[in-house]
Amino acid sequence: MKIVLDTNIFNNKKFCEWLLESPEKKYLPAFAYLEYLYHNIKKGNTESMVDMFLEQMNVSVIPFRKEEALVAALGAIGRWDFKDNARDYSIGATAEKLNGLLITNNTKDFNWLKNVITPDELLKKNSLFKRP
Repeated sequence: MKIVLDTNIFNNKKFCEWLLESPEKKYLPAFAYLEYLYHNIKKGNTESMVDMFLEQMNVSVIPFRKEEALVAALGAIGRWDFKDNARDYSIGATAEKLNGLLITNNTKDFNWLKNVITPDELLKKNSLFKRP
């Protein structure tokens, strides 16, 4: 299973612990990386610190390409909120093109996607599979 991460999931300590231990393929879309990097630099962290943190969790930053741009544009059609949510459409489009499961605390921002859950829902789902 491919796990695609939204920026806001890094505030969940239990989920970050799961990321450290999980063998799943984990991806951070370029726009989520931008947001995460921005917030960390504001706090006094460096790009190297952010990159090391992601590397420890085996999270790969995935670029935003022409193909994702088309998916984002099509996802926004008829919703009239593109100006305010362009980054979310870009993050969601990356998840869609990867055929991955998007993990976010703001599932309502991605209601145009099928495979979206919260970190807590994923943790609960995984704990059910690990029961003896």
